[in-house]
Amino acid sequence: MRVPAFVEQVPLHAWVLEQVEAGARVLLLAPDAVLAERLVAAGCSVLALERGSGPDSPLEERLAGLAPSHVVLPGEVGPQGLEALLRTLSVAVPSATLLLGARNAASSTALLEMLSGQAPVVPGVTEESLARCFAALGLKVLARREVPCQPRTTTLATGTEAALRGLLAQLAPRTESDVLLYALAPAGGREEVASRALVPELLSVVLWAGETQARPLLDEALFSLACQEHQPLEILLVTPQRDEAARELLERYQAIGGYTFELIEAEAGGAFAEGARRARGRYLAFLDAACVVYPDHYVKLVQTLREGPAAWAVSRARRTPIEGSERFVPHKRPLPLGEHLEPTQLYREPSLLFALVVDRSRLGPFPLERTAERAFQLPLRLAALFEPAFLGGIASCEQRFTGSEKEGPVDALPELRMLTSLGTVEERVARARADGASAKGMRHRVIDELNNRFREGAPRLHGALKSLAGRLVR
Repeated sequence: MRVPAFVEQVPLHAWVLEQVEAGARVLLLAPDAVLAERLVAAGCSVLALERGSGPDSPLEERLAGLAPSHVVLPGEVGPQGLEALLRTLSVAVPSATLLLGARNAASSTALLEMLSGQAPVVPGVTEESLARCFAALGLKVLARREVPCQPRTTTLATGTEAALRGLLAQLAPRTESDVLLYALAPAGGREEVASRALVPELLSVVLWAGETQARPLLDEALFSLACQEHQPLEILLVTPQRDEAARELLERYQAIGGYTFELIEAEAGGAFAEGARRARGRYLAFLDAACVVYPDHYVKLVQTLREGPAAWAVSRARRTPIEGSERFVPHKRPLPLGEHLEPTQLYREPSLLFALVVDRSRLGPFPLERTAERAFQLPLRLAALFEPAFLGGIASCEQRFTGSEKEGPVDALPELRMLTSLGTVEERVARARADGASAKGMRHRVIDELNNRFREGAPRLHGALKSLAGRLVR
């Protein structure tokens, strides 16, 4: 049903009117004169609960004989009360559609209002708690909608509130929803919500093998993985379609590497995201068929994460040109340059995605799988919230390419808030100043050297040009 403009400001009212049709029998469990009037205007019958045999009559008894097609639940119900109410309704009126609107306790609005003292701490529901509740009661979601948070609801300075909301959204996108709206119906049986436990020491490597120019190099990429010193190891090989040749390669090198593997079919845009969803390991890495990793590459990265507090680590890599079947390499460009990793390098060198390992147990609600849908933004989005550990020694992996090098930003620079300490900012500024002074000094030294050589090689011409320059300056 089309929702009139005058009810759009009331999320639950608009939701209910969208879900019902003329002739529906709608039961309101909480009095709502405005909604009742609008339902009647839409051609619906609004039902009232029976009084029952006593003042404390159970809800099942009061529902008897009403036969509603839709039941609208009250909005302000605690988590335990909501579960009990849903359980009763799913048994007493199994053919009815249950319409629910609840404020998201994990929204940035709720969190900031509570922290700023504008609202009391009230137990609420979250998307995750509702999903567990629905599954336990055997309810399926027919339709769902999120009402986004308003940008300004607290007395905090505008810029401060925007920055805090931005950081919360980067860490957990569900904080952007203020109200959660659902239409539910019994599914005919209870379901267990799959809680994926990460295998503690397992490293999962998601390997994309869909690019035509990189496909001939897949054999070498898999061999390099088979020679990895880290164990246990899981390879998730993603291809656009069923690929028996890839399976044969995996099985051939499995005897050397002792890894487990899974073949996944997905298109390029969702390859790394699908691989990340299927991965079982606590440690996660991404790779392309054109890459090779040295035997101690993952050992060093995982060891760094074990011994330190970082949520992810990245090593120095090399960009290596490959000309057809010729294996002579004229040069290998290291990246990043320098002994420190800067956020701008993660944007300018997107192939650093293939030089990192993530400890998923330290990411909290960070949407790793969703972020991996735009995989080359993943390092930068991780760096915005989690300071990485950088292994700045000798490069331990290579990203190979054919033809002319086209390394550079893949996407436009995303709008991100950086969670960075003042000390880190000061260190970066100091390094930038030192690099600038070094570059300036280098320019002066180069100019002086050229001037000396010119004077020695053509003293007369040098003298004439010097005199001319002097007269022009005067």
